[in-house]
Amino acid sequence: MEKIDTILKKSSEIDYDHETAQKINDNLVIELYKKYPKMFKEVLKQSNCDIDGTFIGFVDTYYYLSKIIPRSWTVVDFGCAYNPQSYYFREHKAFIGVDFEIKKKFHFENTDLFEGRIADYLKQQPPTNKVFAICNNVPSSDSRLVRRYYPNCFVYYTA
Repeated sequence: MEKIDTILKKSSEIDYDHETAQKINDNLVIELYKKYPKMFKEVLKQSNCDIDGTFIGFVDTYYYLSKIIPRSWTVVDFGCAYNPQSYYFREHKAFIGVDFEIKKKFHFENTDLFEGRIADYLKQQPPTNKVFAICNNVPSSDSRLVRRYYPNCFVYYTA
């Protein structure tokens, strides 16, 4: 019993804060809807879209990363999906979203979109100096490619 209590205590220390994540999601939905209503509707109304006002993606991690990645850097997001998180990086040098099979994505003045596979993007030998790569829910084989290529990289996969 003592071992279980120790495990439970540790898990509460590292437990994911769903309430805060939901607030960040909701705030982003409101911002996008108010400031970019046309783009918001175009992205969410496309066929087979699996985000909506209640879940726009795992954006809380991006929110926090946008606070610590220098604004003078370029951010490359592998697995950007519908790309609402690019909103947080509008003041960074550039934001490059890499993904495939999603036609309409959120995009802003500093956003470039690459339609294709991660390996295809890396074959172009993009710069790595002052670039921060993010792997969001990408298969481990692809995230290994990104880790090898970029010295500054954050990888996460939701459970």
